[in-house]
Amino acid sequence: MTRLWHATTAVLGLVALVGQTILTADEGRSLVNLFSYFTIESNILVVVTCALLAIRPDRGGRAFGMLRLASLTGITVTGIVYATVLAGNVDMTGVEWWLDKIFHYVVPILTVVGFLVLRPRTRLDWSALGGLAFPVLWLTYTLVRAQVAEPTFLLTPTQTAPVPYGFLDSAESSAGAVAVVCVVLTAVFVALGSAAIAYSRRASD
Repeated sequence: MTRLWHATTAVLGLVALVGQTILTADEGRSLVNLFSYFTIESNILVVVTCALLAIRPDRGGRAFGMLRLASLTGITVTGIVYATVLAGNVDMTGVEWWLDKIFHYVVPILTVVGFLVLRPRTRLDWSALGGLAFPVLWLTYTLVRAQVAEPTFLLTPTQTAPVPYGFLDSAESSAGAVAVVCVVLTAVFVALGSAAIAYSRRASD
């Protein structure tokens, strides 16, 4: 059951990633922009993590612990932010609608349930908090790229920005507001990461 669950999660995430890449390329949109979305990068981490767990469910170690925590917290925040803030901003139909649901609902739910319920459960040491470098590096990359490369992301059918998510657009709000968002997001990641570590240690005792 454990191997099948993780394998299914990895396969669904991979299918969505490949499908979205093909659609993006066919429509002449930027692949760099596609892989700059936190959603996409979080799904990539989940695919790698779950593939490794499908091969060896009892996998451990410091490096894997950081990868597991980075993928778990990343995909959890992806699901929460999309469901509460971003859903409905862009109209989607056909295959892209289904891929969107896999990215933002199916993979996050499967990942979180897999971590909370399935055994053997990865026992995370506090060193796994090093995996939270992922969202910090992503925020840094996103904000620097917005200033240097000035990419164009579609936020709504009528609105674009140099960042993939409107709450990071300093031109729309202010640099101070974006800084507050970054601090809040970092705090959320630390809280989620710490809770996941505490849970994994208590549940494995």
